[in-house]
Amino acid sequence: MRDQTTHQVYRFLCHYFHEHGFMPSQQEIADACLLTQSGISRHLDKLARWGWIEREDGKARGLRLLKLPDAQAEGED
Repeated sequence: MRDQTTHQVYRFLCHYFHEHGFMPSQQEIADACLLTQSGISRHLDKLARWGWIEREDGKARGLRLLKLPDAQAEGED
């Protein structure tokens, strides 16, 4: 799957929110997904373009889940 890492990031966001009741910081996402913070930022941008999350600039935990991924969106770029 071309966007496997982006999907991994999204699954982590969903799991973290379910477990903690709030979104992780970018550093927590980077640590959990074994990526750099700049890499995480690119994946979050992609998820925002897909309409799966919303980002609020200037906040460490400024993410909001909008919807669960569906089979049709799997190949979006």
